[in-house]
Amino acid sequence: MLTNINEKSSFQNNINQAIYSIKSKKYDLAKMYLHAAMLENDHSPEAYNLLGVISEYKGDVLLACKYYRAAYAFDPSFKPADKNLEKLTSFFYKFNEANIDYGDNTINEYQKSHLIGCKTMYIGQFINNKVVTKSNY
Repeated sequence: MLTNINEKSSFQNNINQAIYSIKSKKYDLAKMYLHAAMLENDHSPEAYNLLGVISEYKGDVLLACKYYRAAYAFDPSFKPADKNLEKLTSFFYKFNEANIDYGDNTINEYQKSHLIGCKTMYIGQFINNKVVTKSNY
C-alpha cells in the first residue's frame, strides 16, 4: 500500500515504490505512489520525471515531453529528466525501454565530479578522468 505520510522518508519510499511499479508495468499503482509523493513535495523533479516515464511507456510522447520539461524546470541539474527529454526530442527517437532513465541510479553530481581550482579562482571540473574547463562547455 501507499506509505504513511508520518513515516520517515516517506517521499523517497513512495518514489521507490513508483519506480518498482513502473518496471512491473503497473502504471495506475505507480501514479498513486507519485501522487502521494507529490503531496509532500509538489515541486519534485523525480515525480514529474516518473510521470513522463509512464506517459512514454503508454506511447503519449507529447505528454511525456511536458512532464520531462516540468521536471527540468523544477531542477535543471536533475540529469534523468534532461537525458529523457533529450532522447525523446531526438530526430531519431525510437522507444527503447533500456534507454529510459528512472532516476534511481543518479549519483549526486558533486560526488561524481571534483572541482579543480584554487581558493581565489575556479578553473574547471574533473569529470570521468577528463578535465572540463569553462571553454569546453
